[in-house]
Amino acid sequence: MFRLVLIFSFFSATVSWAQDYRVSRPPNIITENRIEYISIVTRAEMELGKLPKHPKITWLGYSSIRLPNDAYGNMQTDNRISFIATSPGLIDFPPVPIVLENKEFFIRIGEIKVTGNTTSKTDTRLEVLWNGSPEIPKQVHLGEAVEVQFIELVENKNNRFRGSSYFSQPSNRVEGAQWHQYLRYSGRKPVPSDYFYTYSQGGFFSRYGSPENYSEMAQEIDGVDYNLRAYKARLYFTKIGKSTGHLSATLGTSRIRSRHRTHVIPFEIEVLPIPPIPNNQAIDSGLVGDWEFQIDYRPLQPAASRPFIIDISITGQGNPNLRNEFDFSSEGFPSVESDLYPKVGSNYDFWEADFTQTLLPTGKVGTLPAISLASFDTVDDKWRFHKITPTLNLPGTSDITALMTPRNDAGNITTRPVLLNLPVATFGAFALAPLLPFLFGLAKKRLDSRDPEQKKRERTLKRLIISFKSGKGTAEEIDNELLPILRHKLHLPSGSTVREIASALDDHGLAKILEVHAEVSFSGQEKPFDFIALGRELTKISLLLLITMTSLKGSTLDEANQAFNEANFTKAISIYDHLIEESPNRASLHYNLAQAHLSANDPSRARASCHTALLLNPLDQEARALMSDIRERQGDLTVSRNRFFDLRPDQWVVVATVIWVIAYLFFGIRKFVSLPRWPGFALGAVAIFFLGTAAWRQSQHYSSDQFMVLADELPREPKAGTPDWNYPALRAGQIIQISEVNETHALVQSSESSFWLPINELQQVW
Repeated sequence: MFRLVLIFSFFSATVSWAQDYRVSRPPNIITENRIEYISIVTRAEMELGKLPKHPKITWLGYSSIRLPNDAYGNMQTDNRISFIATSPGLIDFPPVPIVLENKEFFIRIGEIKVTGNTTSKTDTRLEVLWNGSPEIPKQVHLGEAVEVQFIELVENKNNRFRGSSYFSQPSNRVEGAQWHQYLRYSGRKPVPSDYFYTYSQGGFFSRYGSPENYSEMAQEIDGVDYNLRAYKARLYFTKIGKSTGHLSATLGTSRIRSRHRTHVIPFEIEVLPIPPIPNNQAIDSGLVGDWEFQIDYRPLQPAASRPFIIDISITGQGNPNLRNEFDFSSEGFPSVESDLYPKVGSNYDFWEADFTQTLLPTGKVGTLPAISLASFDTVDDKWRFHKITPTLNLPGTSDITALMTPRNDAGNITTRPVLLNLPVATFGAFALAPLLPFLFGLAKKRLDSRDPEQKKRERTLKRLIISFKSGKGTAEEIDNELLPILRHKLHLPSGSTVREIASALDDHGLAKILEVHAEVSFSGQEKPFDFIALGRELTKISLLLLITMTSLKGSTLDEANQAFNEANFTKAISIYDHLIEESPNRASLHYNLAQAHLSANDPSRARASCHTALLLNPLDQEARALMSDIRERQGDLTVSRNRFFDLRPDQWVVVATVIWVIAYLFFGIRKFVSLPRWPGFALGAVAIFFLGTAAWRQSQHYSSDQFMVLADELPREPKAGTPDWNYPALRAGQIIQISEVNETHALVQSSESSFWLPINELQQVW
């Protein structure tokens, strides 16, 4: 039977070598809790598949070491898979998946017998410190570096016949993380020892010799003498979710293999995503961990056409490969050169580098916004902001964002479509204006035959009747003014009583007031309760309550303004967007949003928001001044602080109506004064022109499909996703009207051309 097994093993080895790999299986009998290896020597690069789970096997690690070429000059690589058996008995070894030259294979080991490990569990032990603590961290952040220290302890038995203590290099298998590589040699693959800190790093032996990657000492612990060896490593967490693995080391009180025991420490750590940066005006460096930035810039004040140089010295402990590319250029301050000079390799314990960027101000934009870098601190679990430069201005310019304050009042609502904001009286005035000359003519005829005294009495009578019906009249006015006029109007004798006058009146309401007056005057009764005055007071109280309840709804606006004042512009923009989504017709909200975008160094979106604010309220002088400053920041011509022709369509209609009425008033005045006709016709023509302007403004500037281009030199795309630079590119701030929108692009159609634009480079402005 034994001979058959040998023949089968020899045949399997022969076949596998013919397939460019040779397998060295572990012994048929192994010991529990003692490391064993499966060696696969290949002629090509091998990839290890996902190792199968087994209740009696713990996988410890995998290494790939380049061997010298064989006698025929073929490349050889020793791929070793380490494992331990966790309990005695018979193990039906699971097949091990590998990939060789894009072909999948399964390495089959067969059955292995496991015997018990008789070595002491207390003579040797393995301790692992995570950032100096024995507690395994429960949560870390993506990209975080954790310092892992392996402490191997072997009890000193002082028995010379058993030989010296046995230590092994730790074996590690992790998922969702990777080890920092401290040593790198050109021309060879990394080996397991490269992932442990080399104490002679930076010296001669780190490059040309065999550096020590551990420290060793003797120490007494709880009255027991131990020989101690410590390894230092660093673990980077690279995948969100669960990171799992096993840390192990094989130790013994003697170099004899039968006295060895492998200690295994499993771990499971939750990897959290990096939270978003609270301020989007900071540039994300991508670095995670403990990083320091030393900054210098020159000259202290930039000037047009003079190089402005920013120097940054970067020092820290973490993964430098996570660093994003730095670019501090902005509109009006293009970059002409940038370089990164690493002082040490990325395999060092601390990484150092110098970054230099040269900007060349064009002079079209007067302000270089404040620059800051952000790195995520894993000690305090928060973002750290490193100020690179303050806000800098070219000579003769100033920073407008330093004086910005948001409005505390959301402002009035402008109804959409804007023509619905027209007062109802506008239509009546426009329709009745042509009747004014006719009315003026009738008035002239009446004035020619008027009775001055009669007109005066009629006006007084009308005023008194209105006053008494509203409850404001007094008894003295009835006796001294109203009664004489009524006697004259009704042709009654001067001594007629109040009741006689009341009975002769056709106005029953006025007659009742006079009867009440007579009863109060002659019978001493109290004045009746004034229900009209009561209703008026109740109306005032209701209005006051309504104003109070409305003011309570401003708490969200207060939160946005507070975030703005605290320079947390990301939060302020988010709240303003939410408020605008709920109430899009308030110009002050769009004005505050424009200020927040400009303070966050996003002038393109600030311009779009300010444009909407001016569409809602063209007469807002502060908004016009802000738009002028934004355009200046972008290097465009500023806008006039007062532009009459930017009125809303409804405002144009009101202006046209006023001029229309004035024109017919002019024709009416001609009934009294000899004047030429042409001024009236000129005013009418102006009114009609203004009505045409209102219609043009409505169709050109107040369409719901209006968008503003955010990116400068935005190419047209005849096919979505395929830019064509043969056509003129669109400039930032240009207004377009789109006809179709999908998830990523918007279609612009006209009689001359049709093209697509990325939707993320556009913002709706009405």
